[in-house]
Amino acid sequence: MSTEVVPISETYSSNGKFKLLSISYDDEFPNLKGESFVSYTQEYDSIGIRKKFYKINRSFDVYEGNPFFTAISNDGRKIIYITNYIYESGLENKNITYYVDGKIAKTYTTEEFINCDKNKEKCELFYDNQNQIIEGRNSTIKQYKGSASDKDIFLNKSFVFNKNDTIYLIDSRKKITLFDLIKGKIVGSKIDFDSIYSKIKYIEPIKSRVSYYNYPYKYVTDIQNSINNEKLSASISKIVNLKFISINDSTFHKYKLFRIELSGYMNRKGKFEIENLETDSIFDSKLIANYIATTTFKTEFIPREIDKIYLKHFFGGYRSFDDKVAEQETLKEKERRRADFKKRLKLEKIDNIYIPKNLNECLTELDKILNFESKKQLMEATDSWEFNSHMGGLGMWIRNNWGINGGSRLLKYFNDRSIGEEMFGNDAISGVIISQYIIWLKGDKRAWKKWEKQNSIKK
Repeated sequence: MSTEVVPISETYSSNGKFKLLSISYDDEFPNLKGESFVSYTQEYDSIGIRKKFYKINRSFDVYEGNPFFTAISNDGRKIIYITNYIYESGLENKNITYYVDGKIAKTYTTEEFINCDKNKEKCELFYDNQNQIIEGRNSTIKQYKGSASDKDIFLNKSFVFNKNDTIYLIDSRKKITLFDLIKGKIVGSKIDFDSIYSKIKYIEPIKSRVSYYNYPYKYVTDIQNSINNEKLSASISKIVNLKFISINDSTFHKYKLFRIELSGYMNRKGKFEIENLETDSIFDSKLIANYIATTTFKTEFIPREIDKIYLKHFFGGYRSFDDKVAEQETLKEKERRRADFKKRLKLEKIDNIYIPKNLNECLTELDKILNFESKKQLMEATDSWEFNSHMGGLGMWIRNNWGINGGSRLLKYFNDRSIGEEMFGNDAISGVIISQYIIWLKGDKRAWKKWEKQNSIKK
């Protein structure tokens, strides 16, 4: 998820002796791009500043109204972070991460933590009933429906909390998981909410305090040398002796462009710390990296609330200054793409993902991939097109992963039947797959044969 306002959160231990300050440095969440600081709340150094305990090189993104939670133990040494959403891979990108003295100690998936089988039941970490019991809200109040019970309101407010180093988490099944923050282990699992409600009904959690700053949306191509105000894109052009073409240039789509991927952190002193630098082979990446490392950049765009910001998006590309050379490179690239497309039409796997060879295999593969809740949503849908959006969802997954965008044997299967050749044709293909899968889910396992007979090969 992305946002124009970026969170800075403060989370206190139950005894109030420690504070976890977490700062995110980019506009996407949840991820690790930030820093966190644990400090004492009642101990001060010689100049009257609260003593720092330790630092962690990641943020624990907490965003009001979204399914994120963090807690710090009474000894300040243990931290747990819980999120429904995972967008990146890696050890620390798990639904539940547990830290001791600033180092990762344990991780859990949602299924592991709440003891849930996603193929048989709805597996979501946090209980969410706001659509059922909230009548309306604005900037100052939240209005519950008259039919909302005390239990309903409790579940809306207190689905996760830290009670003296025991984490109580109420999941989508109204089952409670208890996690001992000191020992770092689950001490209670699948506890029925109704059986424990009387013991916790007077608890209302004190949540993390969250403030926000406005993300500046400064793209890495546009950072400027503090001495001559030259943009990085122009400086690299001189280093590599290639012409920079911005995405706003009228010739952006005319020529083959050589690309750079660059991301990293700009601090308030104007130094850029490279996190990732990938270039096409035509570039000498060491020269580019050396220029960045030895240059001081302008920093007035960094918000006053933070000392560094994460920058990305190297929009644009490079080509020869000689138009004729650029045209020849473009022709070579078009030929390479044609050959690559032709090759993809015969591949069983692309990027290590199995490509179904016909509609029947699409249905059986989806049935392996989708979990209980996804299948339930499809079966209850009144319109299959709600799953076929340009902005995401199942349709986009099918188009991107099964080669409908880019070429595959599955694309050929549909094109041979004159499906998908019109404008927005790729959307039509994923739409057919989804609508046929819904029919398949509802019990008609042979409907695909009827569709195939009605849409026979025409080429």
